Amino acid sequence: MAPPLRRALWVGAAVVAGAAILALALQGQRPEPGFVRFEAAGVMLHIAPERAREVHVTAGDRRWRFTRSGSGGWAAVGAPAAPADAERRLESGLRLLHASAPQRVIARDELERVPAAEYGLDPPRYTVVVYADAAEPFTIQFGAANAQGLAQYARVAGRDELLLLPRFVGEPFQLLTGLR
Repeated sequence: MAPPLRRALWVGAAVVAGAAILALALQGQRPEPGFVRFEAAGVMLHIAPERAREVHVTAGDRRWRFTRSGSGGWAAVGAPAAPADAERRLESGLRLLHASAPQRVIARDELERVPAAEYGLDPPRYTVVVYADAAEPFTIQFGAANAQGLAQYARVAGRDELLLLPRFVGEPFQLLTGLR
């Protein structure tokens, strides 16, 4: 090939490549800037935390009942005095139940080999029941911590499997009621 023809081909290739890059830059777009949109994956998905109207916590023969007032705050009803930061702890506990996914789901066939007492669920250490308008109550029983102490066994009413939840999910309810 003659040098002027070769030079023209290189210039033509550069123009085509530049046009392709320009077209991609003008046409292409990210689906959404920033991070991936958060989706709650917790065990209490059918009740949004802000819809909760009443929360009961039971540990043995001790009971605590908290109701949401019209202004959105929480009040202890007929229970021992709640700590000063009770509202923050309740809201935190509800958010974690709604958003935090279990670390592991243990199927029913695995559970048949080990008694529930081994998981601290016969009887449970404490039980949390969440009530909301126009929704079935949500009941979860918290048991013992796993061997590492980083997670806690739990069972949701109406489900056959056992859950291994991060320890921080139940912690606000323990701190709220002094169960630690």
